[in-house]
Amino acid sequence: MSSFRELLNAELARRRRVNPRYSVRAFAAYLGVDHSTLSQILRGRRAAPADKIPDWATRLGLGPEETAVHAADDDDADDLNARIRRARWLREARALLTGPAHWRLLELLRSPDWRPDTRWVAARIGAGVDDVNDALTRLLRLGMVTIGSDGAWRDTSGLAHPDACNVRERALERLRLAR
Repeated sequence: MSSFRELLNAELARRRRVNPRYSVRAFAAYLGVDHSTLSQILRGRRAAPADKIPDWATRLGLGPEETAVHAADDDDADDLNARIRRARWLREARALLTGPAHWRLLELLRSPDWRPDTRWVAARIGAGVDDVNDALTRLLRLGMVTIGSDGAWRDTSGLAHPDACNVRERALERLRLAR
């Protein structure tokens, strides 16, 4: 996707191919802007005014989606990224608060008959294999479990006796730090 400035330059070039005498002044008049302002925009010395982009895009025949992309500024992108990060954090926190597989997996890791096998873990804690895989992935991401090169799973949560409360508390603490 090109910038709006590049789009304006391409449109001016297209019009000049059709009519070699077509000028920046004529293009500015078509867009309803001062020719010196348009000239600065075309040369990259000035950004296109955000409030004018929708009108200019309509005059140039751009669709609503492309217009929205060009009209969005960096603050919109930053806001969207912040909302995405927050939504991910909330999804992670919700999974930690509602799913017992996290603390049950940490508890089971200390069992003398432990086996690093998600099907075995699922059967032992009464959860689905997908729930165990999700919990394991989340605990790995939060640094509460590691898997060594030898395939051994290790509890790195720092909790003496994992239970529903302290695993959730520790995981939420690490999740907050990761934000």
